[in-house]
Amino acid sequence: MKHKDIVNLIKKRFEKINFAFECVRLHFSENDIRLFRVKVKKLQACLQMLNVGIDHKDTLKVPRRILKYYEVSGVIRSLQIQQLHIHQTLEREERKLPETYLNLISSQLLNQLEMASKFRGGQSAFQKEGEKLLILLPAKISPKSIERFVRSEINTLKKLLSPVFPPDQSIHEMRKLLKGLLYTWLYIQEYMDIVSPYSLLSNRENIDAFSKVLGKFHDIDTAITLLHTGVSSLEIDENEKGILRNLEIKWIGEKEAARLEIYQYFQNINASL
Repeated sequence: MKHKDIVNLIKKRFEKINFAFECVRLHFSENDIRLFRVKVKKLQACLQMLNVGIDHKDTLKVPRRILKYYEVSGVIRSLQIQQLHIHQTLEREERKLPETYLNLISSQLLNQLEMASKFRGGQSAFQKEGEKLLILLPAKISPKSIERFVRSEINTLKKLLSPVFPPDQSIHEMRKLLKGLLYTWLYIQEYMDIVSPYSLLSNRENIDAFSKVLGKFHDIDTAITLLHTGVSSLEIDENEKGILRNLEIKWIGEKEAARLEIYQYFQNINASL
């Protein structure tokens, strides 16, 4: 990739981030937040790939201001999904809702929305951050550099795939890594065929399918973590405790079902060496 191609790539990423930010700022809908966060992740993946070709001390990073909004919007989306998940689960089973816990989520959501509303700017909100980053871009990135990036990611993937029973954190890290490969697929596709020893992880469709299974695990794990964190700070009557315990049992069952599906993927991937 030549310098002008790299510049155009990063400019387009910032244009999409700025547009997505404006949509989030106006509506704060769960889907708008998801799209904004995906745009940021795509920028992050591209910068990680470009870092193998830089010839100066400054590592390319997503600007702090963008990351801060990324984090706040992520908390908002997690709380929104938690609300929806609780209503869908309990109303479908015709069970009473845990009002005290739902009130806590609503309060936390309002606090996070207030924090997010302090970010100003329209479709050029992160223009200055983009201009600063453009100065640091490498003059070019060679095919060897891209191949080196792919080899580094595959080596990390091998380590994550090696345990028979990987810890939750490794599962989350693998999801991030595979998503990064998907976000840079246009540039790394030909090298994946050469570098990846796993036939089941050498094409986009298989990587996408596996990342979705990992995503299910991540989502239910987040729901359980939010539940435990929230309940620990509340005084709840016995009836609501029973509702929340039943909810926890159901979610833990869903998490373990997702874990077993991941283990099956692990077995098939390792067998494809």
